[in-house]
Amino acid sequence: MAHRITYKPQGVILSSAVGEITVAVDGDFVDVTLTATGGIVILSERYYAHGGYVTLFDLGSLIEAEMNSSGQSCEDFTLRVFTDTVSNKADSCVLHILYCDRFTVCTDIPAFLRENFLTTLSVRRVASGTTLSLFLYAEKGENIAYSVAHSFRKADSEARYQHSYTIDSGKTADSSGIVQLNISLSSIIADAASFATARLGEISLLSFTVRCGQRSVTCFVDNSLTDLDSFYFRNCFNVWDSATLPVVTTAKTDVDRSLAIINGKSRFYNRSTAKTYEVEAGPLTSDEAGWIDQLFSSHDVFRIVPDPTNSYDPLVLAPILITDSTCEFQDGDEKLNKVKFTWRYEDNRPIVRLSASPGIFTEPYNLVFS
Repeated sequence: MAHRITYKPQGVILSSAVGEITVAVDGDFVDVTLTATGGIVILSERYYAHGGYVTLFDLGSLIEAEMNSSGQSCEDFTLRVFTDTVSNKADSCVLHILYCDRFTVCTDIPAFLRENFLTTLSVRRVASGTTLSLFLYAEKGENIAYSVAHSFRKADSEARYQHSYTIDSGKTADSSGIVQLNISLSSIIADAASFATARLGEISLLSFTVRCGQRSVTCFVDNSLTDLDSFYFRNCFNVWDSATLPVVTTAKTDVDRSLAIINGKSRFYNRSTAKTYEVEAGPLTSDEAGWIDQLFSSHDVFRIVPDPTNSYDPLVLAPILITDSTCEFQDGDEKLNKVKFTWRYEDNRPIVRLSASPGIFTEPYNLVFS
């Protein structure tokens, strides 16, 4: 007789679907370890059997905490049960985990992964000039070539043109895991200009669809939005996603301080300053309404902040905290869907934008250049 894990999940499983795992115990107790990639031990305990069994609950929460810390969205975890004094009383299994912090009733995860990028928003709006990052799970040897089909107009015409092209033709995944695709709108515009025999500035990109295998995401270009309007966050699959929505923002500064009277004069002390930003976003599509709460519950959220002093990297990702949110939607057609939320920068000091000229000369300006 030996310890035995009675159920060993096969294939990729969602972290939220890691249910109870039962161990048949040969003896009074069993030692259990759960180890992440790299030998990081996230669980090491001794459990005493009841009726010859030990049941492990909520391993998914431990796994998600480790993946949040490491920033991984797909990782292998080794579960081992053993007794130190008897070497042959041991069993183990490897859990192939895909991060998902949402409850789901999907019973065919491989089919979902074949047909979807790792986002629940398959129709979205994007800002002009942005670079869209999409993530997918690919099996080893799977074809990961992708196509971009786009529609556009020329400046001198109201006619709509369509074209498509393929990237990484014939490329396959070296191993099973996450693949990232970066789709630059400037590259799409360059393809459109070449196809229409036009200058880049004459192209008005309307929409584009990215396809990889059976997966697809369609994006509509909103020229009223910019990357500075976007919120970047880790979505329910722990991969980067972005929310680029029409918003109205109200900045508020609260100064808290105490007053002391010293020698007949008043003085402030314990002064602190907090700056928050109240946002109303909308109107939202029904797809955006069902997806936006992933932004509010994300453990990692960033905003783009311009740095005019750095011509090589003029945009910096600054971490923020969403401190309050109201996310209520109705399935009727009488009201537009909107959300309200409040955010602040992670740093306790209020941000100040330091301006600087980007510079067009290699030397300080003087009368020679006037």
